[in-house]
Amino acid sequence: MEGQESSVRASSPVMTWDMAEEILSRIHNPVFSDNKVNVMDFGAKSDGTTLDTPAFEKAIRHMHEHGGGTVIVPKGTYLIGSIELLSHVNLHLEDEDTVLKFTTEINERNYPIAYGHWEASPAYNYRALIYAYRASNIALTGKGTLDGQASADVWWNWKHQIEHTWSESKVSLQEKASNQLRDMNNAGVPVEKRVFGHGSYLRPNFIQPLYCENVLLEGVTLINSPMWQVNPVLCKNVIVRNMTLRSHGANNDGVDPESCMDVLIEGNMFDSGDDCISLKSGRDLDGRTLNAPCQNIVIRNNTFADGHGGIALGSEMSGGIKNIFADDNHFDSMNLTYPLRLKTNARRGGKIENVYLRNSVIETVNQATIHGTMFYAEGRDGEFLPAFNNIVVENVKSNGGQYGIFLEAFEEVPITGLSLRNIEITNVINPIRALNWGKEVLLENVTINGEAYPRPTEARILGVPAPSVLLHATALLIGDDIDKLTYTWFMADRRDGDYSPVGIGPTFTVPEDVIGMFVKVGASDVRGSVKISIPYEVLATVNAAWLPENSPIASAVNRIASKGFINQDMAFDPEGLITRIEIARMLARMWKLTAPTHKLVIADMDNSDPDYNVAAAVIEQGMMALHKSSFRPNETITREEIASVAMMSCGVSFKNASTIYDSTFQDGKEIGDIYLTNVERSCFFSFMTGTEDRIFSPKRNVTYAEVITILDRISDFAGM
Repeated sequence: MEGQESSVRASSPVMTWDMAEEILSRIHNPVFSDNKVNVMDFGAKSDGTTLDTPAFEKAIRHMHEHGGGTVIVPKGTYLIGSIELLSHVNLHLEDEDTVLKFTTEINERNYPIAYGHWEASPAYNYRALIYAYRASNIALTGKGTLDGQASADVWWNWKHQIEHTWSESKVSLQEKASNQLRDMNNAGVPVEKRVFGHGSYLRPNFIQPLYCENVLLEGVTLINSPMWQVNPVLCKNVIVRNMTLRSHGANNDGVDPESCMDVLIEGNMFDSGDDCISLKSGRDLDGRTLNAPCQNIVIRNNTFADGHGGIALGSEMSGGIKNIFADDNHFDSMNLTYPLRLKTNARRGGKIENVYLRNSVIETVNQATIHGTMFYAEGRDGEFLPAFNNIVVENVKSNGGQYGIFLEAFEEVPITGLSLRNIEITNVINPIRALNWGKEVLLENVTINGEAYPRPTEARILGVPAPSVLLHATALLIGDDIDKLTYTWFMADRRDGDYSPVGIGPTFTVPEDVIGMFVKVGASDVRGSVKISIPYEVLATVNAAWLPENSPIASAVNRIASKGFINQDMAFDPEGLITRIEIARMLARMWKLTAPTHKLVIADMDNSDPDYNVAAAVIEQGMMALHKSSFRPNETITREEIASVAMMSCGVSFKNASTIYDSTFQDGKEIGDIYLTNVERSCFFSFMTGTEDRIFSPKRNVTYAEVITILDRISDFAGM
């Protein structure tokens, strides 16, 4: 049974690019004897139907026991189960037409139960398809293909992936066992008691060497992996070179070094159903107890197509990740979510430090060029604060996506040592999100959509514009001292009219005779860059006449009326139930949506319906969704669904809805699986609340008052 391992632990100072060469000087190919054997000589049939596992096992064992060397696998198709690589053996797929097909007959004879790591937690489960344990000088090389034969009917059907907010709800076969393993992890259950296998539905990884040294994976192609494709665990001196990793099932990460030291990943082609590369170091209590960081990793000259993250760090990183050097990589796919991705939370903890990425070309990307968040999965719900320290990105060109740069941290642990240099990002919808960046931030020669940074962002007005009201200006100055900002106030007689300056300074008192006019504030920095707020209408009064005196939603009503999302005289019963189309109208006004870019078929709304364009535009933006092709415009909406509407409408990209498994609410089991993540997020960001005794009431329909409050809060969150 496996205990703790400390051989890969090390501490290192802050590193620079010249230290990458020092790391590379320690990384070398394993050395093998000149001995060679052919797997055919041990009984392999290579007919694609006869199970050839015994022949492979005999050939590998023979070579291991006779001084090591190379096991040749010639042209042909070999049907096999899980095989184990032994010390001093190179398994070599000799020809491009050499194919290893892994049997779809899933049992413990073909896939024995063995010690391994599953999502960075140690356990006993089906052995990896290519497995190694405490071996040294091992390799898998050549020109051939390894086909895990995973498909919608085999392996992949064990996991239902809630890929995005409006995914279909469906039973996930692995959920019970995966939750059980997480509970065992956090309860400190001994590894020998964490036994899974038949009936647990925990998919094995494709290649998993554990506690190995001098590992080479080179030249071969992996397709149709059950789960993670390459997952070296607690290994030292690992090379993954010139491989093609092409697999699009759930959790089909490409290369995931876990608590490894001295790793080179170069010249590979990634096309993955999850992260292409994801560095890890254990999960939760297991990771903190082992305390073995993933460190000294060089990633260079790789090509990235589809994937969630290109180069990802986390989220299973409780032991920390440090000294990462990524150079001269190429990214090009509209289905690549984030080329550089950092992800953790307050349950995982861990520190990401000394990360250097340079000379990257990103032809196109789906979401954000640089993305880092501490709000992944359970977010702030935990006691183990992570850290992002010394992150350096330079010489990067990127095109497209929702965001240019998206980096957010907890208030208690802001990002420190962030340096962004020589970065050019074009054609993004939202230039930047910067939440809790520390003062040690350097932005040098950074342009997004042609605008240079540092520059002011998120200029907005605090207060409700009405006669004699004192308004306050606020803005952010990313990468510089906010005290350097100056403010100018403007007014016009139309929301889209010509604005004239009417005041200077951080405050402005609204004149008596400007009811119905519109006010903006502009924030300027010393370089002359300006950010102008949205226009706010000057209302006749700070209290809508139809609202009861001291109504708890008075401020919210007037704020969003001033912003133009509703009309102040739109009388409604605050406790009345609001319909889906009424919500869509408000969202359309908030985000200035007038029509979809492409026609959308809505079964219960004709194109001639005056509300069709509004509904279709909101659906197209992902803020609301069809249900079995229908919008149900006049129906009400539940609290769990409005939580997803809030998260999808808040102006920040929180689209992955599959990451929270445990609710913090007493009635959490009543929350639908597709809504759970966004219920927790919406409450963390205070868009919504539960009761004091942690009751959320997910199935209750929402009122006008609740939606008005949500709109007020998400518009502030979006910098409006």
